Amino acid sequence: MELHPVLSEIIFTEELFEIAPSPTIIIDQPWKKIGSDEKTLLTKILKSIGHSLDSVTVKYQPSFDLSQWPQKPQQVIYFGEPIKGISFYELVQADGVKIVAAEKLSALLQNDEAKKNLWQALKKQFAV
Repeated sequence: MELHPVLSEIIFTEELFEIAPSPTIIIDQPWKKIGSDEKTLLTKILKSIGHSLDSVTVKYQPSFDLSQWPQKPQQVIYFGEPIKGISFYELVQADGVKIVAAEKLSALLQNDEAKKNLWQALKKQFAV
């Protein structure tokens, strides 16, 4: 039995919204060890893709591993040591997760070429 469209509008008056999960930032050192220059750089990176520190999830993992996460994020930006099978500054998709990996924020501070490469990858990841 199909519901008449007019009845549908009367009965279901609320609009439904799908809220996309926030991007996840994974760092390979505890947040308290991240310096102010590194936090400023991360803030600038997030601003360039339309986000802020308040609009993302920041997680610490000594080594990158999403396999044990009960709910996978849709978008991940990783800052840390190289990951086997994932090149820095390339968009990788695995199990519905878009991942961009980059070197540590402290190393990124002094490397303008790496910042440009990260920006190119993030433009693809976030369709900027």
